[in-house]
Amino acid sequence: MENLWLHREMNPNLIIFCNGWGMDERPFRPLLSEWCDVLMLSDYRRLGPIPDVLELAKIYTDVFLMAWSMGVWVGQRLFSDLRNCFRATVAINGTLCPIHDDLGIPEEVLTATVQNYSAESRQKLYRRMCRGKGLCASFQANLPGRSQESQREELEVLLGMCDCQRAQESIYSHIMIADRDLIMPTANQLKFWKAERPHQFHGHHFPFYLWPSWDALLVEALQPGIPANP
Repeated sequence: MENLWLHREMNPNLIIFCNGWGMDERPFRPLLSEWCDVLMLSDYRRLGPIPDVLELAKIYTDVFLMAWSMGVWVGQRLFSDLRNCFRATVAINGTLCPIHDDLGIPEEVLTATVQNYSAESRQKLYRRMCRGKGLCASFQANLPGRSQESQREELEVLLGMCDCQRAQESIYSHIMIADRDLIMPTANQLKFWKAERPHQFHGHHFPFYLWPSWDALLVEALQPGIPANP
């Protein structure tokens, strides 16, 4: 697992971000940050070591956990015993049952992805993640630098590792769900989180370019409202 600072300017607050499968820092380069440092976790072929949240909580005024896609399950796995260290915890387009026909991504889809992963299928995946010419163009300008083999290996590990936990066991205080998610189907997410009053917004599986900064995304998560320019 990689721990990488996306922003480290000794801002007063910290976001620990659990990235999605197959990603690295490159797609997130356009996102600015004015009052939050951002520490990204990615590449879950091996979980750990995790950041020392107790020490970070002594440095920063507030520490937030933000997790996306498969990172939602990873964040639950890594930080379930440290939930009280976070001011708020945000799950974006993910569930605690990420490989499931009704509550996550159908297992058959992910198994086929592992078996047939190629340059062509990767590009198709990226297009389905974003949709819309503007968002896809921005993503294409900031593609992950991961190799196909490392991505395939990571998904293979996740297929063997991910289990299901109940929404009632969640460490997440705020749930965000895109209304047009074609990767982890919106209907499956809503079914999993239905008792947790999720905030549904207008977007796709990779929604990050709807906001100009991590700060704006955090404000949206904590004070729900439809993002501008969806």
